[in-house]
Amino acid sequence: MEAKIFIPRNALALLLTFLICISNMEISLADTNTTKNSTETYTNYLKQACNSTLYPQICFESLSSYTSTIKTNGLKLCTKALTVTLKAASNTSRLVKSLSKEGNLSKVEAGIIKDCIDEMGDSIDMLKKSLKALGSITGSEIEFQISNIKTWMSAAMTDETTCTDGIDERKISDEVMRKIRKTIVNISMLTSNALALINKLLG
Repeated sequence: MEAKIFIPRNALALLLTFLICISNMEISLADTNTTKNSTETYTNYLKQACNSTLYPQICFESLSSYTSTIKTNGLKLCTKALTVTLKAASNTSRLVKSLSKEGNLSKVEAGIIKDCIDEMGDSIDMLKKSLKALGSITGSEIEFQISNIKTWMSAAMTDETTCTDGIDERKISDEVMRKIRKTIVNISMLTSNALALINKLLG
């Protein structure tokens, strides 16, 4: 007569719970590995794209927080780069206006700052037009649209450079002027990078 093995109900419940936990752990690990691989892929894509710009470190630092949005999509990368540039340019324009009210500026300094404010306004207009056009690239006029974007962004860079050149030519060492020059140089680098990405990925 065979002996019957008696397994308590609570033991079966514990075994079932253990198996479910193991299964969930496997799924969790798989999801973690997939997420990790995707993150590395997106990060590597951004690094490679930024290496085509004049300022790769600034490019990567300004866009690294958006890798999950950009993924490996060239159009999304260019759009985000341009969006970041436009936002920075708008902030810089407000900063220049604010700094212009600090201290006792000479007539020459006040004139240069006014020119910078006007030039930054023109630059922002060009960046806005570029971003709008980038968001509506379709159909048979893609080449024409991209050509316009490149023209507008080049004009934006010219405006930005004109501002810093005015400060350099006058050799002004005032702290306010140094701050203005530094912030606009940073915008120029972001604009340059965005244009380089468009040339590389869409041109």
